[in-house]
Amino acid sequence: MTAHPHHHLIPLVLHLLAGGALGVTSASLAGHFGWRAADRLPGDSRMPHCLYCLRAFEWHETFPLFGWFLRQPMLAFPCPCGARKGLWPQPAMELIGLAFGLAAMALAGWSWASLPLIIGLGLLPAIALIDLHFGVIPDELNILVALTALGWIALSHGDYYLPLVVATALLALGLFFALVYSRLRGREMLGLGDVKFFAAAGLWLPPILAPWFLAVAGLAGVLFSVVWQRAGGGKELPFAPALCVSLAACIFYRLVHMP
Repeated sequence: MTAHPHHHLIPLVLHLLAGGALGVTSASLAGHFGWRAADRLPGDSRMPHCLYCLRAFEWHETFPLFGWFLRQPMLAFPCPCGARKGLWPQPAMELIGLAFGLAAMALAGWSWASLPLIIGLGLLPAIALIDLHFGVIPDELNILVALTALGWIALSHGDYYLPLVVATALLALGLFFALVYSRLRGREMLGLGDVKFFAAAGLWLPPILAPWFLAVAGLAGVLFSVVWQRAGGGKELPFAPALCVSLAACIFYRLVHMP
């Protein structure tokens, strides 16, 4: 006696919803706390709060997506006190995290290894938009990218040796660009936050994908620079958006072609 099709459909839908929820939660928390880490002064609280009235966020203001829906006017994306509008990065990173979580669960399926995978993907839109806004990548987020990669390796019973080799190679390359090539060019070619991201990203990549990570990041960086300059963003281009796009593309390629 064959099972009714909906018996398979319901677990699939529940797994997808769980993946989306985990992705949006990861992006939301990384966004709120990472935004605060990038903006705060020494000695300031690390808890998310309004930068203008200094009031701590209430629970519904930090809840992914719905916290923004409960604000008035919703489409203006105001901060809690309403002193500044146009704070679109937080809901944007949450929506991207939601999409990443759904896609990762659809491709990888449910397993314990899916948890660090989706959490790690949810960090990427937060890192990209924080760097776009502040020009820095918080160390806490780079550490989490590395830890989720190690968690994915451990729970999927993978080998640590090759990812560590790739991470070391990318770290060395990043340091070359940041310390040597930047001095030769007379301007900063790569920030130390980007260098740390290189190392963390390497833990997600098999050796065959490392050159593609660099190539896609370079191409995305060129495209972003055109848009950035035309939008009046200045001469210094934050590189993290290109790095995050490239790492996400490599991870999804790996899920599809290298199970």
